Amino acid sequence: MFINDRHLSNRPIQWQAHQNSNSEVPENTMAAMKYAWELGGIPEIDIRQTADGIIIGHHDATPKRTLSVPEADQDKQISELTFDQIQQWDAGVKFGEQFRMEKVPSLEQVLTVLSEHPDRQLYLDFKDVDLEVLSGLIRDYGVARQIIFAHNSHENCKSIKRLVPEVRTMLWIPVRSSETAMQTFTDIRQTGFESLDIVQLHLPDGEEKRPWRYKLEKGFIQEALQYLAEAGMELEVLPFKFEQEDLFELLNMGIRRFAVDEPSIFVERLKRYVE
Repeated sequence: MFINDRHLSNRPIQWQAHQNSNSEVPENTMAAMKYAWELGGIPEIDIRQTADGIIIGHHDATPKRTLSVPEADQDKQISELTFDQIQQWDAGVKFGEQFRMEKVPSLEQVLTVLSEHPDRQLYLDFKDVDLEVLSGLIRDYGVARQIIFAHNSHENCKSIKRLVPEVRTMLWIPVRSSETAMQTFTDIRQTGFESLDIVQLHLPDGEEKRPWRYKLEKGFIQEALQYLAEAGMELEVLPFKFEQEDLFELLNMGIRRFAVDEPSIFVERLKRYVE
């Protein structure tokens, strides 16, 4: 094994059900939230605000891709539509008949369930909302310590931390190239990881699948893990694809927080690792 820090290896393994590419349930629905919680994971909800100020779970700027929308409304912005309008459309049937009649949930609906289960957690992936309104909802439902706010803007993470200090924040770093991702990490490290609790690195496949599958260099991931552990923080990785040996290698490095697109497959392979 490659783990060189006993503190890292003893941390519990946690995982996020990544929503907009989740291949097992329709994204950003109550079905998706419950599915992740029941599997032992942490669901993510992408948050946008409607024309009448309701924060909802929806990834895209328009309803076209995921909702059963009349042609005349397909290219309208979510911010131009009311919550009642959006509630008229089916958020599950495009995914599969068994999910027919699933609706786009309001964040309040999700937070109501979260508040009833203090052992559960929830990622909020910022898309387009008023942070003052969002922070008010989080405080109203008393769930700040159960929330992980996620965005690729360090400034937005700082803002929500000022508004609700108990909320955990996660900065996600895309990997368009190893160089840009490494520079972004270096830049936030120089701030002392201000207002952050978790850093997420995306792991797209590199050109060669072996001996190391991912575009981001293995040595850099190990360094990032160590820097964050020393700062009392966590590293999360999002491997877009993985086989059992890839997952085991990441776990052996000491990584204990993941985002995954195939929750049931991840859980099944994780069981093999801990057996």
